[in-house]
Amino acid sequence: MVSDNEKKRFSVTLTTAYVRALDQLVDVGIYLDHQDAIRDALRQLFQYHGIEPFSKEPEAAPSEP
Repeated sequence: MVSDNEKKRFSVTLTTAYVRALDQLVDVGIYLDHQDAIRDALRQLFQYHGIEPFSKEPEAAPSEP
């Protein structure tokens, strides 16, 4: 069984402008590191689009033999 909290690594290529902006968020203390900033951005994106990534989908009823 796969846990909803299981972590998986993704590689993302960002422009220098995005990296500088992430650096600023960390430098001024809004986030501890780039990962925290990116995770928060994803949470906000999911919320904006009405996606609940950690909610359980209803399980299918057992099939009859």
